[in-house]
Amino acid sequence: MKILGLSLIIAIILCAGPPISAELSVEDLEKIRQIVNASEVRLGKRLDEVKKGLDIRIEDQGKRITGLGDRITDLRERIGFQGHLIIALIVAIIAFVAVPMGVIVYQYNRNRDQQAAEIKALRDQQAEIETLRRRIEELERKPIIQA
Repeated sequence: MKILGLSLIIAIILCAGPPISAELSVEDLEKIRQIVNASEVRLGKRLDEVKKGLDIRIEDQGKRITGLGDRITDLRERIGFQGHLIIALIVAIIAFVAVPMGVIVYQYNRNRDQQAAEIKALRDQQAEIETLRRRIEELERKPIIQA
């Protein structure tokens, strides 16, 4: 681009000057060649500098991406550990609540069964007492024979 612009500027200067029909000497052509060659050399150096800069930036970005990958891996490990910890805490809470509740339910059912058995025994005894009371009343109504 610079070469084209430089060539256009040179062409305009040469065409705009008073001696348009004049011929270029060998020295003039040599100076033009030197200017063009110098411009090409500067352009080549500049391209090399830009290329080196881009290579450095690409390398830095690669390192940053690698660093981000490491951070993501670390975060995944931490999240995994925290997830396991949360699951362990939930299991512990369930165990601390469920086990005592299970014991309480077991004792309640056992006591209820015992109470039911006691109530049945009391009803049986009450029925037997009623039967005995009726027999006593019957016996009291009958005259007793004394000898």
